[in-house]
Amino acid sequence: MNNYINLHIGMVGCGNWGRFILRDLKEIGVRISVFARSEASQKNAIAYGADFIVDSIEALDKNIDGYIIASSASSHIENILSLMPRRKPIFTEKPLGIHFNEVNELAPSFKGLVFIMHKWRYHPGVEALAALVKSKELGRVSGLRLQRTNWGRQHDDVDCALHLLPHDLSITLQILGYLPPVDLVIKNPLGDSHFGLFATLMDQNQHIHVTLDVNNIAPGNVRSVAVGFENGVAALTDSYAEGLTVCRYGMPPEVRSISQEFPLMRQLKSFLEYLHGGPPPLSSIEEELLIQHRIHSIREKLYGVLK
Repeated sequence: MNNYINLHIGMVGCGNWGRFILRDLKEIGVRISVFARSEASQKNAIAYGADFIVDSIEALDKNIDGYIIASSASSHIENILSLMPRRKPIFTEKPLGIHFNEVNELAPSFKGLVFIMHKWRYHPGVEALAALVKSKELGRVSGLRLQRTNWGRQHDDVDCALHLLPHDLSITLQILGYLPPVDLVIKNPLGDSHFGLFATLMDQNQHIHVTLDVNNIAPGNVRSVAVGFENGVAALTDSYAEGLTVCRYGMPPEVRSISQEFPLMRQLKSFLEYLHGGPPPLSSIEEELLIQHRIHSIREKLYGVLK
């Protein structure tokens, strides 16, 4: 039986990524009203099965159960503020906003009502890595190495730090349970640092290093997360890997199977469960502020003082 069939979700935006959110919501079986401003978004809303399409946020049904924001990053805050008077849960794509001071000022008023869509926290491989850390099967954690590189900038309103770092910082948060302070930032060796960078986080007390390699002008497509332990290394070697690769020192690699359900689908189901009275989805405003603080520190080291 479909537990979500009576839910009515309002979507703001239906662009290149929003269309996949709409697709999965329709597969789950909920009703969707979409605010689609551009002609391209309107075409996506029609093609992917929106039940209703409106031309303003104000025109969205007042009886909607919850909202998903999939607009451009630069409009997230504006759209949240427009929906806040309705006092219904809001699930917004990352990042919460693109101006740190604005995010820092407004975020406390969003607490308990707004949640951030960090889909990698729902990846079965990331969950498996977090479970390995918790179990201490391979001993104490020594560090993480994360790579997220590809050719071609995908968003015009944000740089690589705001585009890609939220993914890897949210993964680090999911695996470690916290985010160490920023240590070093290295400019992009391939070109403009707006398109790529290296950064390290360092926990001096626990002696845990985290390295982040993000780049939008590196040919190919790499998505990998490796965790070092006292007695070996475990890694998710690709977004679509069939299993987690676990390597104990002195032994051959072992591949442990993981669920192949897509993180986006799992994430959306968690929000719908919340609307049904379940636990809140990942990530909270407090967690997003922590991620935003780390991104701000990295960008300040990269560019100088930012507003």
